[in-house]
Amino acid sequence: MPQFGPTRLMQITKNFNTFQEAYLVDKPTMLRFGIDEKLADEFIGLRQKINLESEAKRLTDEGIDLLTFRDKNYPKLLLQIPKNPPLLYFKGQMSEPEELCIAVVGTRKITNYGRTVTPQLVEPLVDTGAIIVSGMAFGVDSAAHEIAVKKNRRTIAVLGGGLDEQSLYPKHHALLAKQILDAGGALLSEYPIGTPNYKQNFVARNRIISGLSVATLVVECDLKSGTLITANHALDQNRTVFAVPGPIYSPQSQGPNNLLKMGAKPATTAEDILDDLNLQTLPQQQQTAATFGDNKEETALLKLIAYEPISINELIKQCSLEPSAVITALTFLEMKGKIRNMGGQQYILSR
Repeated sequence: MPQFGPTRLMQITKNFNTFQEAYLVDKPTMLRFGIDEKLADEFIGLRQKINLESEAKRLTDEGIDLLTFRDKNYPKLLLQIPKNPPLLYFKGQMSEPEELCIAVVGTRKITNYGRTVTPQLVEPLVDTGAIIVSGMAFGVDSAAHEIAVKKNRRTIAVLGGGLDEQSLYPKHHALLAKQILDAGGALLSEYPIGTPNYKQNFVARNRIISGLSVATLVVECDLKSGTLITANHALDQNRTVFAVPGPIYSPQSQGPNNLLKMGAKPATTAEDILDDLNLQTLPQQQQTAATFGDNKEETALLKLIAYEPISINELIKQCSLEPSAVITALTFLEMKGKIRNMGGQQYILSR
């Protein structure tokens, strides 16, 4: 129902305990909640044509899940932004609502300077444990994602259309999308199956890229680039913006250089970002949190599981737990997102 964007959807759903109640609302109630009569009639007419079971099957067939602002695993930072998406479609893993994300964005027309600078800045961020968020576009976006997946680290791509195979954009990055998912990452969109990648969609999705992130790093872009929209969203959301200074005669450095004039923080090394955000000790903090479970069985297993796969048989051998207790604890740890099953009963810590 394209007439119901984030604002209207939130306007309706916040008045009900469940989405089902909101979906089945009658016309007088809609009018009372500020929806005009013409739109209420359109909503009711569309509702009569929609088969919910069929829609659910389409999602399942495409491997797409739903995440609403009421779910406990909805990203906490997204709840804080204006016009936060009430509903997200996603592929992959979205189990940790408080993970630390940094957006890396820039031009599609990346220069040799950008290709050199991006790994120098992004690799240390990935090594520190930050989750890279971008838009999977050509240029800087894809370069940032590729750095993460080459290290088998989680990264999140926010898209401007449907997540189904037919709508995925750009098509050239179908392999990159698979690599993101294989590395434990996620593809996100607020648009349903079959939604084309309209130009205006990219403008809207940029607020999600910055909204997921504690900070946004702008590598290269010209003065008319959509990257600057992401930077402006970040500023409006009270998030830190970093910009990479570049050659004054390069069109692709005009955007970051202008952001620096406006008060963005310069990033010439990854340490500039890590120090400003106080992230130098993030790996130690994550390791400390990872070693404690919710009971003695989980804690015992977390002390044995690392970033190299370990088999269930080896876990049973090394700990003093009954096999049934190990299986139960592993199941719950996986559900909580603390470990990942790599297949063949091999387990690693979630990154």
